[in-house]
Amino acid sequence: MKKIIPIAVLVLAAAIFVWWQFGVETSTQATDFAECVAAGNPVMESYPRQCRDGERTFTEDIGNELDKADLIRLDSPRPNQTIESPLAISGEARGNWFFEGDFPVVLTDWDGRIIAEGIATADGEWMTTDFVPFAATLTFTVDKDVYSNRGTLILQKDNPSGLSQYDDALEIPVFFKEASPKGTGILPFKSGVTGRVLLGPTCPVMRDPPDPDCDDRPYQTTVQVVAVGNARSSPFATVETDKEGVYKVFLPPGEYVLQAIGGIPFPSCGTTNVTIGPDTLLVADLSCDTGIR
Repeated sequence: MKKIIPIAVLVLAAAIFVWWQFGVETSTQATDFAECVAAGNPVMESYPRQCRDGERTFTEDIGNELDKADLIRLDSPRPNQTIESPLAISGEARGNWFFEGDFPVVLTDWDGRIIAEGIATADGEWMTTDFVPFAATLTFTVDKDVYSNRGTLILQKDNPSGLSQYDDALEIPVFFKEASPKGTGILPFKSGVTGRVLLGPTCPVMRDPPDPDCDDRPYQTTVQVVAVGNARSSPFATVETDKEGVYKVFLPPGEYVLQAIGGIPFPSCGTTNVTIGPDTLLVADLSCDTGIR
C-alpha cells in the first residue's frame, strides 16, 4: 500500500496540471479585440485602441490607415464608422496619388464583392508632392439579409501605367447602417438601451460655481454594441447618435458593452457595461474626453 499511494498522488497531480494548462486557459481567454472588450477587460485609449486580457493584448482593426498616413489621409468616414448611402468621402492625398486630378474609390461587402465604385476628385492643383484635399460620393444598396454588416472602403492610387509595382491603396473597415446581419435578432424586441453621448471637459479650468458655458456638450458619433460572450468578432449592433448626442437601439435581454467611437487621439471614449432585462429600455449615458485640461 505504501508504494501505491505516491503513484496515485503523482497521477492526480499530473491530471490537475494538464487540466489547468490546457483546459482553463483556452476556455476563458479572448481570441480577438471584440471578444476582449466584451469580456469587460480594460481598453487602452491608444490609436488604434488596444484591449488587454491577462498577458495578451489585442489591437482594434483600423485597416492600413497608419501605414498609408504619409500618402493619404481620410477625414470621413473613419475606420469602423457606420455608413449609409449616399456616402460622402473626404480627406487629403499627396499629388502623386492622383492622375489627371482623380483616383478610384471602391466599396465592398464582407465577402469582397464590389457594391459601389466612384471617383475621388482633387480640390486644387494636384501636380505637387504636397497633400491635396479630395472629395467623392458613393451611392449604394446593401442586402438587408446578409451574413455580416461589415464592409471595406478602398481608396486606390491611380496607376495609369497598369504595372502592379505601382499599385497602392488605403483600406478601412466600415459598417453598413442598412444591413441587418442574419442571426442578430435585434427586432422586434421591446428591450434595449438609450442615452446620450457627451463630450467634456469644454473649458481648461473648472470654475466654482460652475460656468454653464463649460457644460459637457452633445457628441454626434457612432455607438458600437458588443454582446458579452458572443463569438462574433464584429459588434452585435451599431447606432448613430443625433445632433443632441442621443442614441437608441433595441436589443435582446442580455449583457453588453457600449463603446462610443472617438478620434485620433481625442476625443477618447471609454466603455460602459450594461445588463438589459426583458421589456426594459435601459438608460446609459456615455462620456468622451476632449483632452482639454
